[in-house]
This record gives sequence, structure tokens and C-alpha cells, in this order.
Amino acid sequence: MDPQFVSGLEHYLQKLASASDTETIQTATKVLSEQYYARAECIPALLTISTESQEWQVRQLAAVELRKRIPKYWEDIDDGLQQRMRETILKAIVDETNDLTRHGLARVISSIARSDVPNQKWGDLIQFLYKCCQSPTAAHREIGVYVLDSLFESIPDMMSAHMQHLFELFSALVSDPESLVVQVTTVEALGKIADFIEPEDRSAISKFQGLVPAMVQVLQKCLATNEEDLASRCFEVFNGMLILETPLLNRHFGDLIEFSINVGGNEELDDNLRIMALNFLVWTAT
Repeated sequence: MDPQFVSGLEHYLQKLASASDTETIQTATKVLSEQYYARAECIPALLTISTESQEWQVRQLAAVELRKRIPKYWEDIDDGLQQRMRETILKAIVDETNDLTRHGLARVISSIARSDVPNQKWGDLIQFLYKCCQSPTAAHREIGVYVLDSLFESIPDMMSAHMQHLFELFSALVSDPESLVVQVTTVEALGKIADFIEPEDRSAISKFQGLVPAMVQVLQKCLATNEEDLASRCFEVFNGMLILETPLLNRHFGDLIEFSINVGGNEELDDNLRIMALNFLVWTAT
């Protein structure tokens, strides 16, 4: 890989990340598009910058741009370099300390998996993520469940084939002893699993219904700590399950309605949180 290509790419990413005027943004974007993103070499270069740049804003921007270009260029990278890049990104996402950059790298992993998994490549990815989810370090558990959640969008068939193992894994993560972010992301991942449960699959329905009380407890924690964004993410999951053909909430429907009424009527809570609860009630009536 040409060091000058990497340094030039990083230079314009730095300009873009720190730009405060339209002219600078337009100029940097034009140069990047014409001189860098038009070549497959941008893939390893962007990975290098997203894992090694001293500025987190540049690392995060490089990860965003890398994800966009994986579908176009990944298959043009030779097998040996692809493998080195897989190893690099898995190490980097564990070592990264900035949340936005971690999430950017997670989306890169998901994008690569979309190409790799159907071609029987990156066979150790899921085991790596399981290991992250079982790590004693909360940040690693957050990474593991976040990437697993994103994989439901990129390789849904493969993820649904792991449903039994994922139920076991998520039953622990939804009650994570340390991280509310892990709990909320697990609720979101369970919402993705819900899309794949068929109405006649009584075993899966029973297992999912057994996790609903723990999912509600996560939402209660979000409300108690006034975490509006996290609470909104949980409410979106419950709202989504209401429109599914599979009756995943039926066993707890009465409790959920009572819970939403109590939240909606609690004047000590933020108005936006109360509105979310009332919206859930509206969904139950439609």
C-alpha cells in the first residue's frame, strides 16, 4: 500500500472532519471522490486510517467512508489482504475507546460479512462475537451485541439459523449486571429475532415470551434514569412487535398495557417519555 496515498487520503479526511465552511467541504469531497474513492486501494487505506489515526473524528469518518465502499470494492481485494483486514478490524474494534468510531467499525464488519458469509468466508466471526458478549469487560460485551444486532440486517438468514444459541446468549445479556447499553442493544437484537419467529414455532414463541419481562425491566431502568434515547429505542421494539403476525406479547399484554398507563400518567417523568408510553397504547388499539 502506497504510504503517500494513505497520507493524502488522511489529509483530506482531516480537512473534511474539521471543516466549518461549505467551500472547504465541497473541495475536500470532490478531491476524495475523484482521486481516492475511485480506486480499490481506498479500502485498505481507509481501514488503516480508521484504526490508526490520532484523531477520533478522522477514525470515525474513515470508518463511515469505508463502510460505504465495501460493496463496490471488497471483491477486488486479494484473499490474503482481505484476511489481514479482517484480523485488523476485529482487533481494532476491541481496542477502540471512542463509541462513535466503534459503531462505525461495527458497521464495516457487518458490510464485509454481507459479502463474505454467503461465500463461506469469515467463519470465525460469530465465535469472536460470542466471545466478546461473554467478556468480563462491559465495553467488549457492548461491541459483541451491537455487531450481532447489525448482522441481522446484513446476513439475516445466517443469523436466524443461530436462533437457539442467540436466545441463550441474549437471556444473559438482557440482564447485564453492569451496562444499560448492553441491555438496550440486546432488547433491539431480540426485536430483530422476533421478525424471524413463525406463528407455528411454539418453542421459539415460548422462549421469547419468557424474555419479555426482562425486556420490560430494561425499559423501566431507562425510564427511572431518565434515559430518553434508550427508552425510545425500547419502545420502538415493543411497538414493532405489536404488528407482527406471531403473538409474542400476548402472554404479557395486560401487564404491558397497565405499565404503559402508569408511565403515561406519571407526571414526574419527562413529557417525551410519557408520550412514548401513550403511543404504545395507541398501537395496541390499532
